[in-house]
Amino acid sequence: MNLLPIRGRSPNSAGLRPRISSGSVPELLLVVLLWCIGSASAADDLADRIVERLASYPVVRAEFVQERTSASLTKPVSSSGRMVFAREHGVLWQVEAPVKVALVFTANGDSAGGAAQAEMGRLIRAIIAGDLRELRTTFELEPRGDLERWTIRLTPRARELAQYLRAIELGGSRHLEGIAIDESNGDRTTMRMRNFVVAPDLDAAERRLLVP
Repeated sequence: MNLLPIRGRSPNSAGLRPRISSGSVPELLLVVLLWCIGSASAADDLADRIVERLASYPVVRAEFVQERTSASLTKPVSSSGRMVFAREHGVLWQVEAPVKVALVFTANGDSAGGAAQAEMGRLIRAIIAGDLRELRTTFELEPRGDLERWTIRLTPRARELAQYLRAIELGGSRHLEGIAIDESNGDRTTMRMRNFVVAPDLDAAERRLLVP
């Protein structure tokens, strides 16, 4: 299940498709190769533009609702609260229900919480810092849509990571609005964010938690 089912088309898909003619096989292969390279370049450009936009905000505050499903659970486990994304300092994850707890993912890599929370925190840190190199080192990126409504599917490159993580899907528009983490054992964690507020800096309480 995708977070945002809207699917866009690459610029090449809307234009002329390669025409099969009476030319030689190498010529036909060259046409197909150039068309595929153009599609890949368009996808990479979309990912660059998405991350550039998300990294343009110094501080973003949002409300979130998270849900985790697992074969070992009789029903989904839900939590809600507020998140603070600070481009220079990291992520503050304040759970307010069913219990109150604050999880901190600092810019230097320190984190707290379970494996799914840690993976979300690491991803969000890379996104808000505009660090596509970090994302591409670990994942194959498959962006879809356009800058106004997009999804990016991340598939692990390393076999070790793929042993417990199947894929991650990010979705949004002007902000990162949803994250879905599918684990290899069938467990799934989703998070939806809303009511975004952009600010120039952290407040005093946030700074105490995020800034060493």
